[in-house]
Amino acid sequence: TAILGVTGCQPAPAAPLAQAEPLALAVPINAVMVALVDFAADGIWRPAASEMALSDEQWLLAEQDAVNLIASTTLITTPGIGIDDAKWVNDPDWRRWATEMRTVSLEAKAAVDARDQERLRLVGDRLVELCQACHQKFKPGLPTMGITRFPIYPKRDGTLTPP
Repeated sequence: TAILGVTGCQPAPAAPLAQAEPLALAVPINAVMVALVDFAADGIWRPAASEMALSDEQWLLAEQDAVNLIASTTLITTPGIGIDDAKWVNDPDWRRWATEMRTVSLEAKAAVDARDQERLRLVGDRLVELCQACHQKFKPGLPTMGITRFPIYPKRDGTLTPP
């Protein structure tokens, strides 16, 4: 009598997945700063400075902006196609400020989660200081290097009025 092995019916063990390389940043870091970071930072600074209690919608928008800031810290540490991108991301001050921006952005998200407007104000103040210090070294005079943004982020319904 023959004994048949069951192993022939088992799928072969999966080969370990190779570490995938992250996608390259296909735009200049400056474009990320103007299109993403500027809007998200404004979305933290403005409500943080408000004397009035924030509405549910304002807290939701602040949360979105905090998440965008957190995500942008990864993007700005990846060289894009800008003329200065490789130099920037290899500069120790750039890396330090990007890391600190991530920390401050996470603090902004925590303040939003706690709906703590005073804490959000303090985080917003620190974000302003951080952005200004980085700009003084890497973009004196805060130039946009020819990249412009729409003055407000239009609503998805087509209106141009900010919330």
